[in-house]
Amino acid sequence: MDTIGHFKSIDHLTLFYRAWFPANPRAVIILIHGAGEHSGRYEYIGECCMDHNITLVAPDLRGFGQSEGHRGHINRFSDYLDDLKVLINTVSKRYPSIPVFLFGHSLGGLVAIRYGQTYPQQVKGFILSSPALGLRFPIPSAIKRTLNFISRINPELTIQPFKWAEILRKARHLKPYLPEPGSDIVKDPFHTTQYTPRWLTELIQNGIHATMEASKFQVPLLCLYDKEDPIIHPNSIKQFLDSVTIPEKDHVIFSEGHHHPWHAPHQQQALDSMITWLNTRI
Repeated sequence: MDTIGHFKSIDHLTLFYRAWFPANPRAVIILIHGAGEHSGRYEYIGECCMDHNITLVAPDLRGFGQSEGHRGHINRFSDYLDDLKVLINTVSKRYPSIPVFLFGHSLGGLVAIRYGQTYPQQVKGFILSSPALGLRFPIPSAIKRTLNFISRINPELTIQPFKWAEILRKARHLKPYLPEPGSDIVKDPFHTTQYTPRWLTELIQNGIHATMEASKFQVPLLCLYDKEDPIIHPNSIKQFLDSVTIPEKDHVIFSEGHHHPWHAPHQQQALDSMITWLNTRI
């Protein structure tokens, strides 16, 4: 069973987390969810970790889930890293003698990469799941310039694309980004359905910087992604992995056209790959 708790960011936001604490943990994983998601969507990973005597701590990023913060907004991408550093320091004090691993899916994968490039000595290894290094559908330059302009003059302006879902769904390339009517995501009260131009520009810019600074990533990693991912371009992930210079990098590639390898049909394979990789490093 999961435990819930809160911690304070350096700018005094109250941030929510779920945790699974086995009696005698041999490692800690800190899991960072994807855009729009929250920690509650990863309960099955928490239960799997419990079965293998691994502690899992899964925060809700600021502006998502049950954490405070303007919905779908970030002033600076480094705010995510600052929040994560507070949590890692807290966990490390509780478990000073066991290794800490960082797990990130999509947006969380990009946060994990940027954290590893900024604080390379803080964790033992990284599990990256479809990291948001580049969108499958490129945003036209004119729209990027407009977003950059709006993000400077009104950074907290809210955009709610799901309200226009029926219209946007007619554009075939946008369909993977939108939830189906009546889906669990639409019914989920903690799912975030709005974003700001500042959030999107920070996401895009940090995806670019993450690849440009790939050589700074010097920690063992396991990356799982789908070469037919409809949301994140697999070439951006491959480019990053090719640019990482350390030999301790492993990957599992699917080809079913899914963005989330931790859900069916690959859930068990993904979990087995994670546990096998962890067992060699604990």
